[in-house]
Amino acid sequence: MGTQEERFEELTRVNNELANLQREMAQKNAQLEKLNQEKNRFLGMAAHDLRTPLGVILSYARFVEDEAGERLTPEEHQFLEIITRNSDFLLRMVDDLLDVTAIEAGKLELRLREDDLTELTRRTTRMLASLAAPKSVAVDFQEPSPELPRFPFDADRIEQVLNNLLGNAVKFSDSGDTVRVHLRSEGDQAVLEVADSGKGIPEELLPQLFQPFTKAGRRGTAGEAITGLGLVIVRRIVEGHGGTIQVQSREGEGSTFTVRLPLVIE
Repeated sequence: MGTQEERFEELTRVNNELANLQREMAQKNAQLEKLNQEKNRFLGMAAHDLRTPLGVILSYARFVEDEAGERLTPEEHQFLEIITRNSDFLLRMVDDLLDVTAIEAGKLELRLREDDLTELTRRTTRMLASLAAPKSVAVDFQEPSPELPRFPFDADRIEQVLNNLLGNAVKFSDSGDTVRVHLRSEGDQAVLEVADSGKGIPEELLPQLFQPFTKAGRRGTAGEAITGLGLVIVRRIVEGHGGTIQVQSREGEGSTFTVRLPLVIE
């Protein structure tokens, strides 16, 4: 009898300790959530405050280039180009920060309307092809066969996904390479693949690829800067549609990003 009482007391003590640990964990989680909210609020405010002066710098640099271009020396042209390029990069980073903080705060708003993903991909691919031309990188769009049905998605957000994936593919491609875009349907899903034959990503860095500020140790083949936020936004947008995104890559052999979107929103 005494042994049973001792076991009961021990069990009671363990249960009490477990209850105390659970309360402490709940308190810690609440504190972490509060800190995360404060972090998002601070980043959002900082990004808003930075956006206007950066936009002014970029606008004035372009104005000087347009108005005084012929009177500038080659060195002055180079200075303006550096100002413009870096201001544009910082402005894109600020926009990405605003997107990330909004998404982290649960404010990802999707306007789902029945639309044509084939036409959106065709238009975006055509636009990116013109931007890739100076780098001598081709963009090839393989249209779906059979034809992809119209289905509900947020066209602006999915265009953001396309721009990011295609833009990255061009950045990491060498002169003479081809970025391949393939759109098809598989069962109740639309499948979009963006493949390049560029630098690829080391296997050990793949798990970090969709984490904020992860650049996987990469710069574009022409030295293009990367914010490390674009793929985070892409993943959240895709998952917000109930879809998935995966990457296959091998260093030195290129990368393929595969996005799957449901054709029917439940």
